[in-house]
Order: sequence, then structure tokens, then C-alpha cells
Amino acid sequence: MENITIGINQRIPIHILELALCAALQDDASPEYFSELAATEYKGGNRIKKAVSVINKLTIRNPIFGYLHEHSEAVLAAIKNKHNRPLLFGAIICAAYPFGFDTLNIMGKYFHVQEQVNTTLITQRMASKYGSNRSLPNALYCVLPMFIEAGLLNRPVAGIYEAIRQERYSEFTLSLYRKAFVINNPTYTENDDIDSNPFFEFVTKNY
Repeated sequence: MENITIGINQRIPIHILELALCAALQDDASPEYFSELAATEYKGGNRIKKAVSVINKLTIRNPIFGYLHEHSEAVLAAIKNKHNRPLLFGAIICAAYPFGFDTLNIMGKYFHVQEQVNTTLITQRMASKYGSNRSLPNALYCVLPMFIEAGLLNRPVAGIYEAIRQERYSEFTLSLYRKAFVINNPTYTENDDIDSNPFFEFVTKNY
């Protein structure tokens, strides 16, 4: 059994992540602002502190943030486009948290051959890598709602998930999604043939 840190312990609503990201891209982010954002969603000092830590990890401490900041105008434009938001936020979550990447990657394997995946199966497969403990279902409760809000997953009923295949996205947002893959798979480059990986099961090719 691998001993791998899960890392994420608080769900951040996508609208909060969007506000934090926009502030960071425009160099207006601060611990005080992130605390204010967290306090609109959570009560109690400990929960707010945990939320601020996750917001930081998703934005200014994200391995992909340097590239996002360098292309801030393109990112801000992508945020405003409903076809680009799912891949954009999916890339941000997965670049920050390998646990999020592994969740989508495992789900992609099953979505390749079936339309629906249930929570029990996801938990079992993730446990083979992260171990069976209370923090695992808690972490899934953090990332799965974020992927639903982002527009990568649909939950028709409790505990059942379906993939939302992305269409009409820009090449820029696809490049961000590819960068998130490479961050989690450093033996690959963006120029390699990576689109057949289960992580890209959520992407319908633009023709």
C-alpha cells in the first residue's frame, strides 16, 4: 500500500474559487480577502482557516499558477465562457491536488465503458492507492461536488455520477487541462500523445 497524502480537507465552491482566482490573477489577493471569502461559506475559525489553506493551494500556491498569471487575460476571458469553465477549473483543481486528478482519472476509466459510476466503486479504487480511512470519503466529498459545480460531472441521483463530455472549448483551456495532466505525470510532456489517457475521457475532440 502506498502512503500518499490526500491533502484536501475542505470543499471550495466554484464561485468562491473564481473570486479568489480573479483576485490572484490581478495581484489583489491577500490573506484577509481569502478569509472574507471563506467566511461567506463557512462558520467557525477552524473551518475558515482550513478553507483559506485550500484556496491558497488552488490559487497562488498552485503549480500551474505561474502559467495562469502569465496568461491572465486569457484566463479571465475563459472564466466568462461557459464552454471553457469546466476544463479551466478541472485543470486548476487537478494541478493543485493529485487526489483530484486521481479521482477524475479513475472515473474516466469506467466512463470509457459505462455511462455511470457509483460512489462505492470510486471509493474502493481510490482506497487501493490512498488507503482506507475516514479522510478518503471526506476528500471525495470535497472534490466530487467541485467537479459537479465545474461542469465535468453530473449526479442524477445521490451516489451516482455521469461524465459531461466537453465541447466547444478553446485550445487555451485544453492546453491548461493538458498541463494539469503533465503536472501529475512528469514523465510526459504536453507534446506527447496523452489524449488517450482516461483523464481525457471528459473531453470531446473539437473538429
